[in-house]
Amino acid sequence: MFSMLTFVLFSCKEKAQPLPVGIDSLITGLASPVPLNPDTTVFLLADYFDDIEKLDSFNGPENLNISGSLAEGSLLLVPQEGLLPLSILSFFDEGMRYDILLKKSAKVKYNFRFEDPDKSHQQVQILGDINAWNPANSTVKYQDGAWTGSMYLTPGTYGYQLIIDGTQGLDPQNPEKMANGIGGYNSPLIIQGPASSDLPQLYTSGTGSELSIASEGNSTGVYVFWENSLIYQSSENGNQWSVAIPEASTKMQRSFIRAYAYNEKGIGSDLFIPLLFGKPITDAANLTRDDHHSQIMYFLMVDRFVNGDTSNDKPTDDSLIHPRANFHGGDIQGIIQKLESGYFDSLGMNTIWLSPIPRNPDGAYGWWDKGGVKSKFSSYHGYWPTGLSAVDPRFGNLAELKKLITLAHDRDINVILDFVAHHVHEEHILYKEKKDSGWFTDLHLPDGTLNTERWDDHRLTTWFDVFLPTFRFDRDDVCDMLSDTAMFWLYETGIDGFRHDATKHIDLKFWRALTKKVKAYKRESGRPVYQVGETYGTAELIASYIQSGMLDAQFDFNLYDAFLQSVCIPEKGFKDVRSRLQQSFAYYGVNHLMGNMSGNQDKTRLMALATGDVSLSEDGKLAGWTRAVDKTTPEGFNKLELMHVLNLSVPGVPCIYYGDEIGLTGGNDPDNRRMMRFDSLQNEADQLRKNVSKLAKARRSNMALMYGNMRFLETPDQVLGFCRKYFDNEIIVLVNSSNKEQSIEVRIPDYISREKFKDLSGKEIQVTDKKLKVLLAPHSYLIAHP
Repeated sequence: MFSMLTFVLFSCKEKAQPLPVGIDSLITGLASPVPLNPDTTVFLLADYFDDIEKLDSFNGPENLNISGSLAEGSLLLVPQEGLLPLSILSFFDEGMRYDILLKKSAKVKYNFRFEDPDKSHQQVQILGDINAWNPANSTVKYQDGAWTGSMYLTPGTYGYQLIIDGTQGLDPQNPEKMANGIGGYNSPLIIQGPASSDLPQLYTSGTGSELSIASEGNSTGVYVFWENSLIYQSSENGNQWSVAIPEASTKMQRSFIRAYAYNEKGIGSDLFIPLLFGKPITDAANLTRDDHHSQIMYFLMVDRFVNGDTSNDKPTDDSLIHPRANFHGGDIQGIIQKLESGYFDSLGMNTIWLSPIPRNPDGAYGWWDKGGVKSKFSSYHGYWPTGLSAVDPRFGNLAELKKLITLAHDRDINVILDFVAHHVHEEHILYKEKKDSGWFTDLHLPDGTLNTERWDDHRLTTWFDVFLPTFRFDRDDVCDMLSDTAMFWLYETGIDGFRHDATKHIDLKFWRALTKKVKAYKRESGRPVYQVGETYGTAELIASYIQSGMLDAQFDFNLYDAFLQSVCIPEKGFKDVRSRLQQSFAYYGVNHLMGNMSGNQDKTRLMALATGDVSLSEDGKLAGWTRAVDKTTPEGFNKLELMHVLNLSVPGVPCIYYGDEIGLTGGNDPDNRRMMRFDSLQNEADQLRKNVSKLAKARRSNMALMYGNMRFLETPDQVLGFCRKYFDNEIIVLVNSSNKEQSIEVRIPDYISREKFKDLSGKEIQVTDKKLKVLLAPHSYLIAHP
């Protein structure tokens, strides 16, 4: 039943009593904020609490209707007029209190209108980022001389297309277009929200007996948490606050402070401060590989990295397979050799993401027949599992994998595995035994058409190919079996996390089942586990998988696409990048763990796009199959370096796709999966590798680049400028994507106290009267650090 326990939020100077050390918390890890829907939000208690039966009551804020009960395991949260942008939902367990932040929706009503005064069209539909690329999710009707519809959208940039009388394409009434990242274009829609300068921008201003927090711009509300307890709240207009760090934190090696603020315009930035026995960490040397914000990932495809053991080489014996679609011999032993040689250390990487290593089929499957080229495919990539808990012998064995992980850990490097839960190969024993038992979705839809590659309209049932049956994740037994398989790798090998393939095509039921077991592992082992997903789609869809009961993060493909266009198209500028970053902050927070990538196995290599060897508007796969994509240029190397600069300087977890540190080129899959090269590099490739190493090490040694706030600077559109601050560590970043030299003068915020900086070469950079004057060469950058 609903608890009527009286609960009074703390005044400006009052503090809450945090959970005493020694008392087992009912929440594993940090409780993620709850994004409220404009109408109703279902709050599942099991997403946050390990044992909901121990809870005895709860209380929420004014102007939030709450129905449901603890006994039912869920609450329905319905915002009412007057609900503050931020508020608290508290739960109680025999006097212990757990506080969870609620974030009011920032969505605004958007009215779509397509003029058609003579009604010359029979039907107009809209699809895009605004409705998960499914026209059935949006209603468009003809009235008053136009096709109209309305929807609620969070401020940000959206790509969309129209289906006019059955033909899909760009909006003919919108003159603008934006690359869609897969060789085509979308029409852009920008939903304006409050400028970041209108919202409170929090920053850490000092430490001492109390923690000092300040805001650029006034705030009308501030909440500060230690772990999952609210320790400070202010509802007064102000911009400076002193917060006492709880005494209980001195008994914990690692705990965290989080702060959030809002004003009448909306929700501002957030802060995330790691503590070492109760004191804010200000020296990056005190971080460990367990601190996920300090991660820099290196994604390698096992078969295409290093062939360390030729005795396990076994390419698929089928003449219809083109050599580039067959096994190349890379294996676990090759990765071990590179670990032992110090390659990852010298590059500044502290997390290795391995492509899938479970057993895959020996035969040839699939078919490419375009551009005069025909080929089948082997399973060199590892994404067609015929076994779920055995290492493919072409990659090595379990003992070698354990050795790799031990070596990595000895060097303070994490290892995460690519886990494929969505499907198995038709040769898998599970499919043979369970295909008639309702364990898999149907290959054909009710209308008789194939249910393959139906990424959006049948995203939870679609098969990736006719030989890759999809599991039914609405079944408890399926979810239990697959989550147990993932846990096998955790318990047996000691890996540090997972990259989850095809996340959006798997029902939330599975992610909840898996994460419940992952949390149990965390409690038993005391080890953190990082789970990052792969979802191509809207920020809203991506965010729906990120919260306490599911994943830690996903890869931010929308930000990648924006970075890519700004880097590769000189005249593009950074308008879309700023919009995408603000959208990401709105959905995931500033101090998120989203993956920011230089490329991946499903994208045309950035070098090919940067040189124009492959056009952004063409089919990168076809280009890779039908012509030599080998062009590298000094400008291409400069542009690729800019991508690394962006990924390594903005909030999130940077991820370097193997070969991007040397400018490896190629079309799309499989041409983007060439064998890695280490020796006989051209001068520009070797210099890029050195520069990437310098960038990575700069990130790992500057707390502001891992935990600092982010504030945009006023710059010309073709220059992206921002500063980041974490206590006394202050960073200024300027990136020029244009073909022209840029002479600029940048106003530095008053809260940036430092006047003397250095660039990565050690050259002194001077700020005078809060102004930085700099001359940026074409396709260049400045990272000014202490």
